[in-house]
Parts: sequence; C-alpha cells; structure tokens
Amino acid sequence: MQAVKGFFASIKSGFVSKGKTMGIILGIFNPELSDFQKKKLKHEFHVFFDLNKDGILEWKDFDLARTKICDLSGWKVGTDKFQQTNELFITIWRRLQDEGDENNDGKISIDEWLQMWQNFNEQCIKQSKKDNEEPPERKLPEWLEQYIEYKFNLYDRTGDGKVDAEEFEYVLSDFGVPPKDARCAFLMFSCNNTKKVDLDYFKELCIDYYRSDDISALGNFITGKLDFND
Repeated sequence: MQAVKGFFASIKSGFVSKGKTMGIILGIFNPELSDFQKKKLKHEFHVFFDLNKDGILEWKDFDLARTKICDLSGWKVGTDKFQQTNELFITIWRRLQDEGDENNDGKISIDEWLQMWQNFNEQCIKQSKKDNEEPPERKLPEWLEQYIEYKFNLYDRTGDGKVDAEEFEYVLSDFGVPPKDARCAFLMFSCNNTKKVDLDYFKELCIDYYRSDDISALGNFITGKLDFND
C-alpha cells in the first residue's frame, strides 16, 4: 500500500495545475490523434467493445455485451430492465455504426474506429469556432454519453449511485483485468478513496480517457490498465 501511495503522490504532482485535478490538454487542442490517444482507444476497442475478439465491431459484440450485463445483474428475459438494456444497446450500436462504419459493410474495423475519433476531433474544433459553450476537448459523441451511463451502472453493482473498489475490481475481472491492477487503478482515480466516484465524476474521468492527451490525467486509469507504454 505504501508503494501505491508513493506512486499516487508522483502522479498527483503532474496533473494538479491552476486548481484543476482532471486531464489538461497542453497547448492548442490538436485534431490529430497522438500515439498515446491511439493506444488508449485501441485498448478500449479490443477489451471492452470487441468482445468476441475477431478484430472488428459488429452487432454481435453488442449483443454479447447486453447479455453480459443482464447476466451479471440477474435481469431475466421479459423483465423491464432486460428490455431497457436491449433497447439501449441497439441505439448505441446504430449511432456508432452511423459515425464509424465508413464503407457501410455493417462492421467497424480498428482503422475505422480511430478515423471516427479523428473526425470527431475535427468536428469539435469547427463547432467550437461557432460557439464557446464547451471546450472542444471536453465533448463526447452522443452514443458515447449513453455508453458511459451504461458502464457506470455496470460498475455500480449495488445501485447506490457510486462505485467502490470492490465493485470496480469485480466487474473488470470479467474483462480479464487482474484484480491487483484494477484496485490500484481505482486508488489512482479516486485519489486514495477520498473522491466519491459518482456518475458525474465518472463522466469526467471518461472524457479524460477518450479525449485527453495528458499522460497524467486520472481518467487514464478507468479501464484498469496502469501503463500504455507496452
């Protein structure tokens, strides 16, 4: 535990700046995906989206995800929760397909996945020139907003509106993440269990993960992966 505290302290000094404790984009927001951003997005693609591990995304991956959350939660076929989850995944897949399936073959390759994020970066910059409502690096695609809420509910096993270390470790174990890594990652983004991981905070962490190029951003740990240098 002492080693974890030491590592946390070294990380903390890198992201606390001007009163901010979330990911910080250094300099002008760049529409080009950095190598670090690509590594994070590829990890998300392979671990949490491509559930049948065939290298592409298609509806059957989302059907597997729907089945996984319903089984974990004990939601039987015909129940309201089962039906709501089914409708949610159909909606997410359709919107993701609209934005990512460039050749309209019903599949999303890793190249199309990365290009989708590249396109989204460019769209955010163009939109930010028209309005100043939100920094371009803090925006998310609409389908991802829904996905984040689903993922939070997946982690929140007790339904009390927050995620704890045990819940985080339990769910990630089903995706092949070692328990020790999951627990260490939770300590990182929960600031040694001093920060309540509710939906609002979880969304901020997700924005860091999907959009930030800051290697010291706390959101980089939300998948349970501690190092993206491999």
